[in-house]
Amino acid sequence: MNMDYPIVPDTHRFSHEEAMEVYQMALQSPRTSRILVDLHHASDATTSGFARLVLLRKILRAEGRDLCLVNLRERVAKLYQINRLHDVLPNVDLPN
Repeated sequence: MNMDYPIVPDTHRFSHEEAMEVYQMALQSPRTSRILVDLHHASDATTSGFARLVLLRKILRAEGRDLCLVNLRERVAKLYQINRLHDVLPNVDLPN
């Protein structure tokens, strides 16, 4: 179980609704070690969207899995930084 499972929400605004879709997809995903939520399509996000991902990460960690964010940009990256989410919701850079 040493694989990543990418989830790429196709939205310009990552809100609670989109986070719920990610939540369901992650819980139904194959048992991979890490879920990668790729937000390269999103130029905006809501605090409630990030909050749902924090809760999802807690569930995944209890199962021995993890959740990370990739490709944060624009307001998504600013909101992530302002809310100091780096300790509870890691953002990783993937090699090219």
